[in-house]
Amino acid sequence: MTARKRDVSHTDSAEQEAREHEVLRANRELAAYFKGKRTEREARAALKIIKAFVRDRERLKPAHRRPLPGARTAKESGGAKPA
Repeated sequence: MTARKRDVSHTDSAEQEAREHEVLRANRELAAYFKGKRTEREARAALKIIKAFVRDRERLKPAHRRPLPGARTAKESGGAKPA
C-alpha cells in the first residue's frame, strides 16, 4: 500500500480557526491528564488531534505556515520594546 497524500490546499480562515481552537483544547486536555484530572483514553484522543495538526502543518512551506495556536507574538503580548 502507498501512503495517501491529501491536497495541501489552504482552507478557509473559519475552518482554520476552528482547528486551532480544537488544538488548544486538546493541549489543555493533555495537561489535565498529567495533573491526574483526565483518563488515559482522553489523553490519547487529545494526542491524536495534536499529532494530526502537526502532520498537516509539516506539509506546508514554512513561509505559508500560520503561527502556532496559543503562541503569542511580541506585538500581542505587549512585551518589552527595544529602545
